[in-house]
Amino acid sequence: MAPLIIVSVWFIVLFFALIILLKSADYLVSFAEKLGNKFNIHAFIIGATVVAFGTSLPELAVGITSILGGEPDIITGTVVGSSISNILLITGVAIFISTGFVIRFVNHRIEFLLLILSTILCACFLWDKSFKLIEALICLVLLAIYLVYVVWFSNKNFEPSKQNVMIIHKKEYALFALSSFGVWLGAKYTIDAITNISQMLSLGNDVIAQTVVALGTSLPELAVTLAAARKKQFGIVLGNVMGSNIFNLLAVLAIPTIVGVWVEKPYFVYDDGFNQFSIPLMLLATFLLVLVSFFKVTPRSFGVLFLLLYIFFLVGSFLKINLFLFF
Repeated sequence: MAPLIIVSVWFIVLFFALIILLKSADYLVSFAEKLGNKFNIHAFIIGATVVAFGTSLPELAVGITSILGGEPDIITGTVVGSSISNILLITGVAIFISTGFVIRFVNHRIEFLLLILSTILCACFLWDKSFKLIEALICLVLLAIYLVYVVWFSNKNFEPSKQNVMIIHKKEYALFALSSFGVWLGAKYTIDAITNISQMLSLGNDVIAQTVVALGTSLPELAVTLAAARKKQFGIVLGNVMGSNIFNLLAVLAIPTIVGVWVEKPYFVYDDGFNQFSIPLMLLATFLLVLVSFFKVTPRSFGVLFLLLYIFFLVGSFLKINLFLFF
């Protein structure tokens, strides 16, 4: 009876954590819109920097904690799993619930190329089941290039509006800080609740890393996406997904690795099935995201496809499917 009561308590914690997460993310998107209007900043830049990096902080926290705790396989599973979740689940939901969803490759060539490069590079780095210091430094250099491009060059064709400039009151900045904390707090207790529930139900750590924890750390992006999709802010949706993936693959892998070097903890991937299932699926998800960017309007059928592939990812992770057995 006692374990049942404890599980029930964690379900209650999960419920309230999700409420805090969703409400905070909704205000975060509203404020991002106001901020972009006030300073004439393109919605994609807001999504790819402030929103994307802010919602990726849970992954970074998980990564550093995992390294310090001597369990680096959790962060690799979380990063790859989050990258898959961001594309298949988050973009899939956005495409499915939106009318006229559009993401254009021609408008974001460099961003897409950086995403492709980051995905392929990290897949190669992780394939040998180790992530070294030199690889971490390469990732940080690429991240710096991405930030410089987004901030200084991505907005060059954006025509600033001189009318209806939004006025932001001081209390709204305080609410923005509070909502950012709310996203982090909601995500933290969501992760804690899901992890505890999974452990009580006797799920393996490797499965938790790339499914439960990855899903939990992707919930801020999902919450922001739902809010942005309702407002038809597709630039924020795309920028959030791409920015989060680039940040996860580059910073969330690199920074914990550097921390691990300082505390003399090696950074390895232990699960044999990890490379044979999750990494190929991450590459496939990235390819599909690039593919839909060539459509004038993304068909809702792609949203269904993305969601079905995400279900396949969850099932395959639990069953530890080897994708190479299909070829």
